Amino acid sequence: MNSKKFSLPSILILVIVAFITIDHSVAAERQKYWIFFRDKGPVSLSKRSALLSAAQQRLSAKALERRAKVMPENALVDETDIALYQPYLNELANHGFAPVTNSRWLNAVSIWATEADLAALQNLSFVKNVQRVARLSVPPAPETEPAPPALSKVAAHRLQYGNSLAQMEQIKATILHDAGINGTNVIVGMMDSGFRWQDHEAFRHLQTQLIGERDFIQNDNITRNQTGDRSDQDGHGTQTLSTLGGFMPGQLVGPAYGARFLLAKTEHVPTETHAEEDFWAAAVEWMESLGVDVTSTSLGYTEFDAGQSSYTPANMDGKTAIITKAAELAASKGVIVVNSAGNEGTVAWRIIGAPADGPNVIAVGAVFSNGGLVGFSSRGPTADGRIKPDVMAMGASVRVVSVGSTNQYTFSSGTSFSGPLIGGVVAQILSAHPETTPQQMMNALRTTASNANAPNNDFGYGIVNAKAAVTSLGPAFSNEPEVSTTQSGVFIVTMRILSRDGIAANSVRVSYASLRSASFTTATMAPVDSISYMAQIPRPTQLADTLQLYFSANDLGFGNVTYPKRAPQKTLMIRGDGIVLNVGETAPPVPTGFVLQQNLPNPFGGNVAPRTRIAFELSSHSAVQIRVFNLLGQRVRTLFDGDLPAGRYNSFFWDGTDDLQRPVRGGVYFYEVSTALGIGRNKMLLLR
Repeated sequence: MNSKKFSLPSILILVIVAFITIDHSVAAERQKYWIFFRDKGPVSLSKRSALLSAAQQRLSAKALERRAKVMPENALVDETDIALYQPYLNELANHGFAPVTNSRWLNAVSIWATEADLAALQNLSFVKNVQRVARLSVPPAPETEPAPPALSKVAAHRLQYGNSLAQMEQIKATILHDAGINGTNVIVGMMDSGFRWQDHEAFRHLQTQLIGERDFIQNDNITRNQTGDRSDQDGHGTQTLSTLGGFMPGQLVGPAYGARFLLAKTEHVPTETHAEEDFWAAAVEWMESLGVDVTSTSLGYTEFDAGQSSYTPANMDGKTAIITKAAELAASKGVIVVNSAGNEGTVAWRIIGAPADGPNVIAVGAVFSNGGLVGFSSRGPTADGRIKPDVMAMGASVRVVSVGSTNQYTFSSGTSFSGPLIGGVVAQILSAHPETTPQQMMNALRTTASNANAPNNDFGYGIVNAKAAVTSLGPAFSNEPEVSTTQSGVFIVTMRILSRDGIAANSVRVSYASLRSASFTTATMAPVDSISYMAQIPRPTQLADTLQLYFSANDLGFGNVTYPKRAPQKTLMIRGDGIVLNVGETAPPVPTGFVLQQNLPNPFGGNVAPRTRIAFELSSHSAVQIRVFNLLGQRVRTLFDGDLPAGRYNSFFWDGTDDLQRPVRGGVYFYEVSTALGIGRNKMLLLR
């Protein structure tokens, strides 16, 4: 069994293969083993009920909500959730064995032991069986970097993708972004070698979107490099994270930059370490209890030296490998599991590894930007004859961050990067259709992919089409409406809708009511373009007051639909200052003064973004002037001059032109917001 990271950071698109090496001459050497228990202990019916109740208390409300999609409402916890039987653990301790990893789902622990210890372990009455965690070594990385792909010639999008355009455009993730679908409200979990997210500009948004991180190797909450780690330990994970969720317009945009994240360090990079299959199993249990919706992993486990380890190609049957068992258990609890297929396409092993062999695991292979199959991409079928991989995405010369820098980018290759591209698309789809189950997601991706009519074991069902997949489940509304405030006491609300079959004319409506009322008023939304609809609704007179609202439309294929799905029982909310809240979300504090924020993006212009946003807060009604000046102090542009009520404002933009709409030269400029509560100034950089 071996673990490997499915990335190829050099121009030679090579396969990273971790060869199993077991030295039988050192039988006394301690190795890692899984110890599987026969049961969760002798328990009465009443005690079992208490144990299940205790297990449910360990799960977050989000986890229970997700489980309810695939499990009966009165059975959201089961035997797999009950804690390991403590007397069994005590007996192991009496024999001198301390668990490294505990798995409730697998009813097992991993321990260090010698071959001589095994007989004593297997003679314990409560031990069902013992399985080794094999050794591995990782070869040197390839030496040079692949060339970047040529940029596609496509229509303009709402975001500037820079050199990440090709990988995003191929799978149509850009179309979902154009509709305002970016993974909002979805929790994505990633297991890898480590994550250095704090330093790079593409991860600034994670300051507020990271839920938690956990190092399962050193048993702490730090996933970036620590003392004793090899210098490149956290490199692979950082780059896969950037592929899925990075965000720096003009440089790199991942499909699910709007998601929230859980990060787990489960893979140890240096040679002659042990495979971290057990850490992955522990990590997915941790993430599931916190409510993870989607996991994306660019690791896998295989075996090459026959007879020296527990896995052979015959074991890639979706039910043998420990990591596959854990992945399938996660899927049974409503988690959508995405995994890179592997890079063994040109070596003797050739097929996918574990857990990509799982029936409910979405295995992702690699293609070039032109759609051709990359040679290293692992093939199918599984040992029991199922088609694998499931779907494909770009895995050659993929845009990623440069680890160790704050603002540099590079290109890398491997199914390590096609996998998180699809993990991000899954999060996008789930943010539009949160009720989707793992099986429904698998079907949506497969039936709308480029090879759906003739799937095979090279391409699977083909290259993912995010727009076709999301609309196959029904019309897809923006994750949240865009709301602008005006001086006339109204909100301007814009909603975007993607539809497979079209939306009936004059059928898009917004319904709104005060938070304390169950009586909704409905307004028809006027079409703005092919997917956008706009309406004006009254703005609350008090800043802290909140409107509840939902949207409805008549889809020509799916009939009358609402967003959120269970409206009006479930609604979105807009606070009096225009802040959009999700149900159950804690509202940001009401402004207590005047606050000017840094413009975003900064810099802007050139290939980065056509305009920059200027945002500020007012605690009370005030006269407001928003002006732009050059370095000589000369006024270039007046963006606003008038009165504004208290609130948060984020709908003022500068596009790099003067008052006569003429482009100004690139360089440093200052913007000034003058109010009765104070004056704020910041500088910004315009690129040309």
